[in-house]
Amino acid sequence: MHSPRKLHENRWQRALRSLLYGRDVDRTVKAKARLGLAILAFASIFSIIALRLVMFANVGEGPGGRRSVAQDAVATARPDILDRNGEILATDVKTPSLFAEPRKIIDVDEAVELLTAVLPDLDAGEVRERLSSKRGFVWLKREITPRQQQEIHHL
Repeated sequence: MHSPRKLHENRWQRALRSLLYGRDVDRTVKAKARLGLAILAFASIFSIIALRLVMFANVGEGPGGRRSVAQDAVATARPDILDRNGEILATDVKTPSLFAEPRKIIDVDEAVELLTAVLPDLDAGEVRERLSSKRGFVWLKREITPRQQQEIHHL
């Protein structure tokens, strides 16, 4: 004879089997259905992740967009180096630099003409080559003066 505990376990096992596999249902059909459901769940999760990545990549330059140049300057500023008496030994000298985003420039020739008028030491051929490239970012000149920076902003 079976003990009452074993009968109780068998009832739970039978109930669990009937819930998982059903009665008179082919196990292969049920296994294929579960596999299809798992594939659908993973595909939907990965689709949501891909959609979010595309949304983040296409965020504009507005207030909710990417960080501004001023925030980058604050993040990269170095603290002063002090001696034991608190006197400044070295400090970070902030100087503006000129860069361009060639993909966003509409008229390369006009940009080269205007920039070489403000910065005569720039080589027009090299600037034209850099601005004609398909790159997203190019340096044009490092460490420009505040007056040159202001003239470039007025362009």
